[in-house]
Amino acid sequence: MKINLTKEEKASYTLFVVCWLVYAIVCMTKNAFGASIASIVGEGLFTKSLAGTINAGYYVFYGGAQLLLAGLVDKISPVKLINTALIGALISMAGFAVADNFWVMLVLWSITGLLQFAIWPAVIRIIAQYLLPDHRSKAMVYMAFAYCTGMLLNYASASVILKVANWRMIFYIFFGIIIVTMLVWIVVTRKTFPILETQTKLEEKNAGQVKEKPQGTWKVFFASGIVFLLVPSLVRTMMDMGVKSWVPTMITENYAVSPSFASMLTTILLLVNLSGIYIVNAVYPKYIKSEAVCFGLCFVVAFPFMLMLLLIGKIPVGVVVLLLTLFTTFMYSGHQLINVIIPSKFARFNLTGGVASILNAVASFGAVAANFGNGYLADHFGWTVTIIVWNCMAVLAAIFAFLSVRRWNRFIKGSGE
Repeated sequence: MKINLTKEEKASYTLFVVCWLVYAIVCMTKNAFGASIASIVGEGLFTKSLAGTINAGYYVFYGGAQLLLAGLVDKISPVKLINTALIGALISMAGFAVADNFWVMLVLWSITGLLQFAIWPAVIRIIAQYLLPDHRSKAMVYMAFAYCTGMLLNYASASVILKVANWRMIFYIFFGIIIVTMLVWIVVTRKTFPILETQTKLEEKNAGQVKEKPQGTWKVFFASGIVFLLVPSLVRTMMDMGVKSWVPTMITENYAVSPSFASMLTTILLLVNLSGIYIVNAVYPKYIKSEAVCFGLCFVVAFPFMLMLLLIGKIPVGVVVLLLTLFTTFMYSGHQLINVIIPSKFARFNLTGGVASILNAVASFGAVAANFGNGYLADHFGWTVTIIVWNCMAVLAAIFAFLSVRRWNRFIKGSGE
């Protein structure tokens, strides 16, 4: 890194750092309810099914908006889209701090999902279009840490807060954090974004950039094999988010531990998950050049750890946490591939934002299945059946990932990458 930075370089570095921070904070707050479920269910306020339905409401609107409004992502300023996401977080944190009615909570969480639909596509757009070209590749790698860091902060802070207060205090504290984050975001973007926007337009003019014009987004999806990857994308989120959301509840019901201790164990899981990014970067593209093959292998390698979870209640809680940590680490490796690396391959069609939005939409439906489905399965059939379903889904995801390999490799070869 140079000591004497230009105005544009300073703006690029600063915007990325704050963008990373904002996305991590949004990820922290949107998982606040998941960290509170064990305490809420323990108080008898809701059953696991109702709590799961509330959590699922967020992803129904989040994913639905991403699928239906994907075209808007490239037409509206990413700064405005992120402003809207922060407003959504502010509304939900304030509401959940005082609400105790199922329908009120469901509506609040659903509205938040709607307002935050473009948060990830907006972040990808800022990195791919507005950061300086020399900063973009590293920014893609580092941004992947923001999601896991947000989850880690969520469960770490929840485990501390639940030791001294009830679950509502989580939302009061997160409300204050969002206010500070919004102020920082507004101040920084007003100073940096105009500089980078001007620089981007100048670069495009000088380079005479011309994007290919495909006949349609879905045609490119079929031609590239991405349509096959929609299934493992959905399953990956269903398993990753489902496990992380329900780990505290699953552990407290099978072992004599408190909700705060279960949340603390989850922070260990999330911390180790960060290594999933390094695993991907070590293997791809040095040893495995196909993103589709690498994505499929994430499920294959993770499968034995999920299978061993059928022994839950019969093995020490530390072993359960270890198995969950290994499994979710490989699922997070899959996140880096399907949500960060693969969308960037569509830059020549000027579809990076749209592809990221659709992939996120499908992944969100996986989160809906995770929150509603896992709660229902655990309530009516127990955790053993729930874990069997997780294993079946992992096999299905691997099959579809490998089905995409031939078309995906042909698409990448044709793009000259």
